[in-house]
Amino acid sequence: MRKLLPLLLTVAATSLAQSDRPNILFAISDDQSAMHAGAYGDTSNKTPAFDRIAREGVLFNYAFTAAPSCAPSRSAILTGRNIWELEEGGILLGILRAKFTVFTLLLADAGYELGATGKTWGPGRMEGWQRDVFGKSVRTHRLPEEQRRPGLNPLDYAANFDEFFAQRDKGKPFFFWLGTSEPHQRYDIGAWKKAGKRLEDARLPGALPDHPDVRGEILDYGIEIEHFDNHLGRALGTLERAGELDNTLVIVTSDHGNPLPRSKCNLYDSGTQVPLAMRLPGAIPGGRKVDDLASLVDIAPTILNAVSVDIPEVMSGRSLWPIAQSGKSGLVDASRDFVVTAFERHTIARRGGVGYPMRAIRTHRYAYIRNYEPNRWPAGDPDYNAPPQGFFGDVDRGVTKSFLMAHALDPEIRPYYLMAYGRRPAEELFDIEKDPHQLRNIAAEPAMTQVKQELIWRLNAYLQRHDDPRQRGATPWDAYPFTGSWRLLEHPNWKLEGSPSPLPE
Repeated sequence: MRKLLPLLLTVAATSLAQSDRPNILFAISDDQSAMHAGAYGDTSNKTPAFDRIAREGVLFNYAFTAAPSCAPSRSAILTGRNIWELEEGGILLGILRAKFTVFTLLLADAGYELGATGKTWGPGRMEGWQRDVFGKSVRTHRLPEEQRRPGLNPLDYAANFDEFFAQRDKGKPFFFWLGTSEPHQRYDIGAWKKAGKRLEDARLPGALPDHPDVRGEILDYGIEIEHFDNHLGRALGTLERAGELDNTLVIVTSDHGNPLPRSKCNLYDSGTQVPLAMRLPGAIPGGRKVDDLASLVDIAPTILNAVSVDIPEVMSGRSLWPIAQSGKSGLVDASRDFVVTAFERHTIARRGGVGYPMRAIRTHRYAYIRNYEPNRWPAGDPDYNAPPQGFFGDVDRGVTKSFLMAHALDPEIRPYYLMAYGRRPAEELFDIEKDPHQLRNIAAEPAMTQVKQELIWRLNAYLQRHDDPRQRGATPWDAYPFTGSWRLLEHPNWKLEGSPSPLPE
């Protein structure tokens, strides 16, 4: 017995250490604005799984992506750094290099078993990595034909999580990345009718016209949000039946906002404000909504903080864990009164493959956007028919995009067309309290000079502190090559459906 005692004490200590480090389920949808989840007031979409995490944990009312484009946003999530700090990792179809620290491998070094399904990082190329950043990638299970949606990934995400969970090393805590391809564009047009949804319930961003075609696409997009939520709910059920749900930190978010015009690839709230909720009973007091401004660059330090792994000094994000644990609602940390978002380059949407660079600072009251190249077209060159999106290539194909193009000269629609596709001034300023959809630019109004100057000072200070090359006059992003099937070339015009609409002013 005396010989066994040290061994028993070691086993007990190991078990205690493991219980102090919960499992982690990180669920991330693809192109979902915060405003389109039930917990944020949307009645047209049924999101019971997300709403449960929000209700039993903490809901962040003001969470923002680092960049409104999937690969750079996911780079920021993985590294805890702003996109301009990540070289080619800060653009779509770029390269995320192994010299950048990612939180998943730090978890692996701390004894976590890694797993993933669906969309992780990309599109682009990961280069120089000696280990799989996401661990075991499970893509075995696929949905039955009748449950698949047009053009999107047919993976059964929940079944793939179940496989990982059943085969995991039960002596280790796990981290699992559940990343769906939904609600990315390519919807089953008109699916809302079969689902029994009502046009009047669609929650429209203010920069889109109130038209049945637009409302219908919002509802079709909502069906894809519900698909994501269904898989999240099934994964939660698996954990609950196994008695592991309350020992699992669940974090749910999206990479950026919806894929309709003037949202994705834009620094307005409809492109940058994302859902974010966390649940871990015993550590996160439930039933709370907090108003602190949060960024997805905060995810990596938050997760590391939650499991007592040292946060690397190179990470620019700040841990949200003290807020999650605080038990408080409303504004918890008064220093979290702004976030910075950024954008450089998305698809091949302009001649030469150049992007539309922007930086923005968002406070509770104001949003200030700096457009570095106001002579460029923000949605893409209007007469350039490039793959895969066609004209205005930084806007995903869809019913609303086509509607705006087809009705460009309609006096009632043209203001929306110009907001989506027209050129913009070098500076934009919005009063969120008076103008929540950011429709009226007040940057040039004399009464706003002091407010604007204060925001510029705070934005510049942040960019300088985190070494944004644009603060030094450097502009490397347009020169980075596109990886994969797209190249930095003058593409011949592809024979795509549609034709250029009248040019914006």
